[in-house]
Amino acid sequence: MIKTITSKDNARIKFASSLKENKYRKMHKMFLAETYKSLEMALKHHQVVEIFATEWIDVPEDVTLNIVSEDILKKLSSNVNPEGVVFIAKMREYDDKKYNKILYLDKVSDPGNVGTLIRTALAFNYDAVFVSEDSCSIYNEKVINSSKGAIFAIPAFERDISKIIDGHEVIVSTLDKDSVDLENLDVPNKFILVMGNESHGVRKEVAELATKKVKIRIQNIDSLNVAIAGGILMNKIR
Repeated sequence: MIKTITSKDNARIKFASSLKENKYRKMHKMFLAETYKSLEMALKHHQVVEIFATEWIDVPEDVTLNIVSEDILKKLSSNVNPEGVVFIAKMREYDDKKYNKILYLDKVSDPGNVGTLIRTALAFNYDAVFVSEDSCSIYNEKVINSSKGAIFAIPAFERDISKIIDGHEVIVSTLDKDSVDLENLDVPNKFILVMGNESHGVRKEVAELATKKVKIRIQNIDSLNVAIAGGILMNKIR
């Protein structure tokens, strides 16, 4: 279905704009995303609810396409120079499917890091990504943008780690003295790899759940960016 919207006060524009706030995202179980690449991925995985674009594009018949002006699109977009399309997507519903290889983000706060880690988890064939509820929301616009569409291709959920352990080995990335060098880590078949906060690392109560602790051997500096460290670890632990 194709519609034309000419006013910023249109009810659909107001609804879409409200999804920039986390409370409304959670209320409606929907979120905003943009770019043609993300749209392609979201359509492939059947998560698109409604599209706003400045020109006609080919979309499935059951998805509403709203043709809007550039000013209206800028109201919906989180980018200074939007690409030309913004869309509403539906959140994934958590199920009890057994995920063997899980990335868990414990209070990771930077949206660029969260999005990059989701993208990297997809690239290294992880089964799912979970984030603690006090991490940056996986539906934050910057997270979605930096994931480059991966948010639609890999199951990603906000959930406490205690609810997903279910027989997994818990591998915590930490510089503790009892951590094993990555090169010497015995990788299990069913595991949760835990990455921690940019400044403070993995919280004590989460680290205490570890069945294995791992560290990356580095020189000349005391730490790595969490997205870089996560990429190195996921490349090895898979």
